[in-house]
Amino acid sequence: MRTVELVRQKAYRKTFEIACGQLSGLPLEECLTKADLVFSKEGASYTVQIPSFDETIRLAIPGFSFTSSRSSNTTLTARIILLHYIIHASGAPLTGELVPYEDVPGCRAYAPVFERRVTKPLLSAFGFDRDAFTRAGKSLRGKVEEFGDASFTLHAFPRVPISFILWEGDQDFPPSMKVLFDRTVHHYLPLEDIVVVSKMAATRILKEARKEYIEV
Repeated sequence: MRTVELVRQKAYRKTFEIACGQLSGLPLEECLTKADLVFSKEGASYTVQIPSFDETIRLAIPGFSFTSSRSSNTTLTARIILLHYIIHASGAPLTGELVPYEDVPGCRAYAPVFERRVTKPLLSAFGFDRDAFTRAGKSLRGKVEEFGDASFTLHAFPRVPISFILWEGDQDFPPSMKVLFDRTVHHYLPLEDIVVVSKMAATRILKEARKEYIEV
């Protein structure tokens, strides 16, 4: 198991290095503007503020160092996704039209993976507890919506909102959940990253619920 983890980390490190190289070869200010990010410049150095869920990540370029406003560790996976967001940002305006993962162009074949990694863990935790679901979303600065029995929208990044909608189960009907994206999501993240960032969101929601349980 340790060997597998080392191999995985090595692959992630290589992916991170490739992303750093890609961004270094692009017109940075144009990329940051398309990604709707605030930045400052001093000489050849940039400091970029990246709002992500309930924190802001400060990215220093060219050093590619990451600092969280919550003093938390920015994982290697999160660093890769952050860089991919900047690299792939097209500048397309959000449409407000929400679509499920399987309706994002190119994602339908991976819908079972998305369900296993994102939807099922949330249903298992909140399928019969809409209040806990809503509280977890609010604690992550989610915007409460009017869909289903409980719903909220989190912003993974400024141009990547993710909406979570729960229909609570009862003795007659099983619970169900939808995770929706703005139709432009593939203009901001590679297809494989959409699953990853959604799992990051689900993990944060579950963590908030566990935190509340421990505090009680």
